[in-house]
Amino acid sequence: MTLNEAQNALPQQSQESDAPPKGQAQPQQQGEAPALSLSGLQFFIADINKKTILWHEIGSQNFDSKVRDLQEAPSNDALRHLAPEDKKTILRLVQGAIREGRAGPFDVGGGPDHRIPGIPIVAYRHELSDGRILAICFPSIGESDDNPGKIALGIAPILQHFVASSSRIVLLVDNFGYVRFASDGFLRSFQIEDVRLILGRNVAHIQNRVGRTIVSLTLAALTRRASATGRGKFLLAASDSIDLKYDAMYFRMGGTVGGVLFSAGHIGGDVNFAEVFEVCSAPMLVINSQTRMIVAANHAAMKTYSLTSDSLEDRAVTESLFEDADFQSMLGAAKQDSDVPLAVEVKTKSGTKKKRFKCSLIDSETDEPKLILETRS
Repeated sequence: MTLNEAQNALPQQSQESDAPPKGQAQPQQQGEAPALSLSGLQFFIADINKKTILWHEIGSQNFDSKVRDLQEAPSNDALRHLAPEDKKTILRLVQGAIREGRAGPFDVGGGPDHRIPGIPIVAYRHELSDGRILAICFPSIGESDDNPGKIALGIAPILQHFVASSSRIVLLVDNFGYVRFASDGFLRSFQIEDVRLILGRNVAHIQNRVGRTIVSLTLAALTRRASATGRGKFLLAASDSIDLKYDAMYFRMGGTVGGVLFSAGHIGGDVNFAEVFEVCSAPMLVINSQTRMIVAANHAAMKTYSLTSDSLEDRAVTESLFEDADFQSMLGAAKQDSDVPLAVEVKTKSGTKKKRFKCSLIDSETDEPKLILETRS
């Protein structure tokens, strides 16, 4: 077994600019190979001969509440959600274990400069009876006293996981003023087209990206080592503004780990979308695209299609409302994000009627996407 084989077995650092991950638990597309998530990792095994990685994740840190357990994927697929520097570190671990028998602990998931500790991982060489060489890797602070992971094992991936999974407007700035993580809600609300424009940059230097209000508030919380709560108008870079109810929480862990966690929501508060769904005058159906069963129907749809609570669980829509070919056409239109309503025949108690449906798809990243059908009364 040579060192070159280890280099070929694991993904190389891309020559092009890789977009940094927004979170360690990114959505898995239907049919995609699984991807390793640092925040729930217990161990992983690199099989040099098969060019695969076998790993184990616990379910307690997965926000979708799915217990992942043992997973296996080709090396490139397994590590695709990790940052380039983390892929390079894992390659270094595997190389070291093969060459020396042991490597690490090396920090993974802490960002380019590791101001917030990532997960310290060690690797050991293991030879099977058939001659195959494995690199067995797992989180450990090692025997030395200078590894920062002992402060909080893997805090960076866990913080990133929380921020990325939040539906709120969330920004995490470390003790030195550098932007570490930003949620999708923050990027949308502050009109950031590319997260790379702010990640890893000092918050004092990105005012032309995010506006001066958030910068002033963050710096004040950092310099005063104090939290702030309130509501107010946040000026944006695009000469616009948004009203937010916010918390800028200052935190500190150990001697160097700390910063400000900015979390906010819109003044109007959260919307009860179930109530919005019910009061819509247009009939709306939500259908499981795999089982073809109606997941939900608002009051207008129940009345228009003569549905009852029992009938929703009785038969698939292709047995009660639509022909199979028409259902496939609506599903195809939804996948293409077509804005043009589709004319489809609907079977009702009073006979067959032709209606025009606006077709949309949600939960497309899951195993069971939902088809939303909207039509006129």
